Amino acid sequence: MQFQHPILLYGLFFLIVPIVVHLFQLRRFSKVAFTNVAFLKPLINQTRKSRQLKKWLTLLARCLVVACLVVAFAQPFLPGSATATQEKQTAIYLDNSYSMELNGKNGPLYKNATSNLLEKLPADKVFTLFTNDKVFANTNRQQITNELLANNYSSELLSFEQIQLKAISLLDNKTASKEIILISDFQNTNGAAFPDTLKGVKRELVKLEPQETNNISIDTAFIVNQSGSNLKLQVDLSSNYNVEQPVTLTLENNTVLLAKTSVLLNDQKGIANFEIEIDEPITGRIFIEDQGISFDNELFISTGSREKINVLSINGANSNFLDRLYNDDQFEYLSVKERDVNYNLIKDQNIVILNELNNIPVSLSSELNKLTQNGGYLVIIPATNSSGYDSIGISGIALNESSKKITEINFNHPLFKGVFNKRVTNFQYPSVQTVLKSTNAIDPILKYEDGSSFLYKNQNTYVFTSSLNSENSNFQSSPLIVPVFYNMAMSSLPVSQLYYEMDSSNEIAVNTSVNQDQIISLSNGSTEFIPRQQAFDNYVLLTAGKDISSAGNYDVTIKNEKVTTLSFNTKRQENQLKYFSDSDLGNNLSTSIDDLLYKLDQEENILSLWKYFVMGALFFLICELLILKFVK
Repeated sequence: MQFQHPILLYGLFFLIVPIVVHLFQLRRFSKVAFTNVAFLKPLINQTRKSRQLKKWLTLLARCLVVACLVVAFAQPFLPGSATATQEKQTAIYLDNSYSMELNGKNGPLYKNATSNLLEKLPADKVFTLFTNDKVFANTNRQQITNELLANNYSSELLSFEQIQLKAISLLDNKTASKEIILISDFQNTNGAAFPDTLKGVKRELVKLEPQETNNISIDTAFIVNQSGSNLKLQVDLSSNYNVEQPVTLTLENNTVLLAKTSVLLNDQKGIANFEIEIDEPITGRIFIEDQGISFDNELFISTGSREKINVLSINGANSNFLDRLYNDDQFEYLSVKERDVNYNLIKDQNIVILNELNNIPVSLSSELNKLTQNGGYLVIIPATNSSGYDSIGISGIALNESSKKITEINFNHPLFKGVFNKRVTNFQYPSVQTVLKSTNAIDPILKYEDGSSFLYKNQNTYVFTSSLNSENSNFQSSPLIVPVFYNMAMSSLPVSQLYYEMDSSNEIAVNTSVNQDQIISLSNGSTEFIPRQQAFDNYVLLTAGKDISSAGNYDVTIKNEKVTTLSFNTKRQENQLKYFSDSDLGNNLSTSIDDLLYKLDQEENILSLWKYFVMGALFFLICELLILKFVK
């Protein structure tokens, strides 16, 4: 038992008052003489004993009256737990990821959890509530009712370790005891173990379980082949159960039906193909009908306009191998002799190749430096006898070493992304007769057998350390030459993808130019925002994805004029529907919000006892009156 005002217990010293009154009574008995005293003596003894008992009972009753009154004013109570009387801060995490869209016993898990919280939380309780994308700090249920009911599912996904750390950061009172409540279906999306409770923090878990977890998903889509107006599109599907009936996919272009197909899922996997003819870019949506999670039932795609990559080769040596490599519709290729170069063309290029120039004039180096500073790319193939390379940041080019063999490929470099199915060990590596520049670069792409670099990248510049002419090297006949030069050009202007993932920082090159006061914006009819952007001479680099809240096709506009369309989709990790078991989650686990709130109410409940002590004081006061009246 504890007391709200324990200092009042000093009032128990007043118990001495009835004791003093009873022990030091001033009344004295007077003796009265009777005849036959011996006959009356037993009666007198009996009367004195009764009076003595009456005194002690009266004293006890009065002491108990005083004691009950003092204790009642001190307001005693019984706490429901050891922490019931402590100052407490509570943070509630309410999972609003897409997996919470599945139905539980009373409807969608997230919507039902929201309603239960707003209905069952005490009206006067102050707490901090946060979801994957919003925070409501130091609030109560009345203040957040409308906002929380309007809040929807989020594509953002926090790990449970991040959730705990975020909850602690929101509880800023250092002296109060901290309590965090996690309400979720507890999906195990990455296979990691469930984190332990943080030290000094009380953690409660509410595991909400869906009734049905069957789900079919559109996982990805990509262009298999595109020739002229013919487009072959592949769509991959998966399910977490055996689907017996074919799944129907529909492809729309600007809400107009473009094609339909069906696919049968074998081993819970399926591939569908669309072969269509298009005369203009597609702004499309692929979708299926499924009763599981809805976000993975559709995939937004956009082909955009096919922009050609401007490639300029300035040649001091034979350029036949470059002419063959860039003889494709996706490149706007121009090859000129070093004495015939028009410097005004350089600023309009995406990539410039210096093919064994003997001399780089100051005026040319100035234009090349401007190109790289404005986001363009430069490829340097040095000549055996050359000068002027210092002005473009490449120093020390001189004939200094003999024959070497190229023996090491940096498979992790972006130039070789998707080139090799596996790491090759028996590759027929090329060699060079003379090395013009020996270096151990920070970002090597191809290396010699001694570890020095044959090809490396320095910011926006690719540098070969040897001439590539057929007299000095057999690199032109090596299979490596095609992916190397092709991907160099492709990386100079990142081609728009079919779609981008939300919650990622996607760098997207939009092939347009803007004035100083012009800004590119993204809009999908209901939402418009300005992404982070960097303008170069002939394109604008956008960074978008994390600032997008809903999947869809977004128009790229400049002053309300459409430039192209970009598509964004939610990551597919939320549809795995793999959950932590009860044993993984450990103690303090509840199966419903009702159970948790009842448990917390019992722990925080304080049983006030002062009324019982007031009733006790009245009881003993009545006892005193009865003793005085009936005890002789």
